[in-house]
Amino acid sequence: MLTFKSQKRVAGGAQKALFIFLLLLTACSTRSYVVSDRHNAAKSLNLRGNESYFRGDYAAAAKLYDRALTLAMEIDDRAGMAESLNNLGQLYVEAGEFPSAQEKFLKAGLLNGEIKNNKGLAVNLNNSGNVLRLQGNYEAAAAEFEKALGLAREAGDKSGYAVITNNLGLLALDQAEAARARKYFEEALSSAKRLKQHRLAAACLQNLGSLAEREGKLDEAIAGFSGSVEEDRLAEYSPGLAKGLEGLGRLFDKKGDPVLSREYFKRAQFIRKSLGFK
Repeated sequence: MLTFKSQKRVAGGAQKALFIFLLLLTACSTRSYVVSDRHNAAKSLNLRGNESYFRGDYAAAAKLYDRALTLAMEIDDRAGMAESLNNLGQLYVEAGEFPSAQEKFLKAGLLNGEIKNNKGLAVNLNNSGNVLRLQGNYEAAAAEFEKALGLAREAGDKSGYAVITNNLGLLALDQAEAARARKYFEEALSSAKRLKQHRLAAACLQNLGSLAEREGKLDEAIAGFSGSVEEDRLAEYSPGLAKGLEGLGRLFDKKGDPVLSREYFKRAQFIRKSLGFK
């Protein structure tokens, strides 16, 4: 015959303590769920914002990045805040509002520095360097790029390293150092193709095309811009596609082929109008 021992009753004070403990446990579990839910929502909003950015729909991207930033701030998700700020900074670069862009990149960098996210910090420093380059502050830009390059190397971020290398090429091009610029562009292009980073490959090919155009090597320039169009088509990056087509239109005009030139400009204009650009 099975027998069961009678259980002792828990004292009133112990019952109350147990109830409070269970209540706190439930609250913590709910809080954890809310944090996780908002973290995922912010991540999703940033990704959707990137999709709009790649399509050239910057107004939609701005709204999505702003919502992502708000959610990240509500749960003190510094990685999410940094990502959203960096994305917003890129939109300010597109708008030519460099001081506002730099402010966003610096804030993102501080947050990534706090959480020791070297990969994210490298992205922020690279973008900061690009703003300085566009403003003509080449010495400061070079310093930011070199710091970014070191952090990307430490983080093992091959794609980020290639992006920074391409920007070093642009800096060299701005300083009329053609051989150095070509070296950086070709190095970045090799990495981009190996990593199947089509948008980066397109940017490198456009830069090589522009360099060849400056040197009067029109056939080489056409090859560069044609390659960039194909890469941007694979990446479905419409603004880059329009820029590549415009480059081809300009080059064929220089070659004395107005019919082909007009055709490329027409295709570029169609894309720009569909994006809402003038």
